[in-house]
Amino acid sequence: MILFLVILFLGNIPSFVFSASQPKINCLIINLDYVNCTWSEHEQNYSFNSRFLHDQIQQCPTYLRIKGVNVGCIFPYKKPQRFNTLNTWLYSDNGTLVIEQNHEMKALVKLNPPFSLSVVEKKDAELWLYWNITTDSSCTESQIRHRTDNNDWKITTPGHRTSFSLPFPSKKRYEFQVRARIGNPCGESMFWSDWSEPVYWGFLKANNNTESVINMSVMSMVPYIVGATVVLIILSCLLVYSERLRIILIPVVPNAGRNVSNYLAALFDNYDGNVEKWLSMPKDLENGFKPNFTERACPVREYSIVSQSSTDSESILSNPTDLSSDYQCMHSYSSSSTIPGSAETLQTQDLSQVDIPV
Repeated sequence: MILFLVILFLGNIPSFVFSASQPKINCLIINLDYVNCTWSEHEQNYSFNSRFLHDQIQQCPTYLRIKGVNVGCIFPYKKPQRFNTLNTWLYSDNGTLVIEQNHEMKALVKLNPPFSLSVVEKKDAELWLYWNITTDSSCTESQIRHRTDNNDWKITTPGHRTSFSLPFPSKKRYEFQVRARIGNPCGESMFWSDWSEPVYWGFLKANNNTESVINMSVMSMVPYIVGATVVLIILSCLLVYSERLRIILIPVVPNAGRNVSNYLAALFDNYDGNVEKWLSMPKDLENGFKPNFTERACPVREYSIVSQSSTDSESILSNPTDLSSDYQCMHSYSSSSTIPGSAETLQTQDLSQVDIPV
């Protein structure tokens, strides 16, 4: 009797172990585009077959793989099929049926997250949130969650609308996210989509947790630091490789003890004391200093008043006539002539030899 019980127990072990390691198939309709079925056991490659009610059995067209092992299957979906039962079969490598399951797909739909979220402030002190969805809005209901300054979330369900209004917003930073699912009029789904990307309005105020504020200030300073570094690198390269720019920015102080003597020696040795050539003056500037007229040489006579008789007064008084002519000669010159005139030969009368009666 004891031996019989032992044999009976050992005979039930394989079936117990097999049933415990049996994989389970889970299927979802993704965004009403395709069906995604996965199984829980990944120890070996399984073959997958499926069909909706009243359709033909089809093999898996596309397997999902992890490290070369089949872990799931993706196959097309037609809209009316979600209200029918889905039959699935899983086979081992040797063709043995591992498991067969039936799935009611009406409530097994998961949509993609909403997209293109935007926040608009109206004049009547309201915030309006808008978003888009990938399916018919009449069959889709949305759920919104929002919070201020990283506080707790507040969840609102606006129904089948793709907009949401928040009256009398405060001067804080608001964060919004939206998710969606198939609503009750079209056969309610058990699964919500993932939350959308967040959208923000307003500014985050400083509070006990200032980590986000510090991160924002650091991120705003990065472009300025990078720009300043690039400018310094460019200026350094110009100073090193451009001798002319280096001299302009940092002029060289001449050595007075050595350079002045060299310059003066060059003036007399190379240019024979010609300052214009030594300074390399332009020809137009050099010609501007040359005179463009020549004065005529006029003699100057010296007269002495001598007491004399009345008989000689006429000859003496005639001399101022000669003086006036000489004075006019001294003031007459040609402003346009550049050829020097020859000196006139003038005879002077020596007044000291005139006899003066006693």
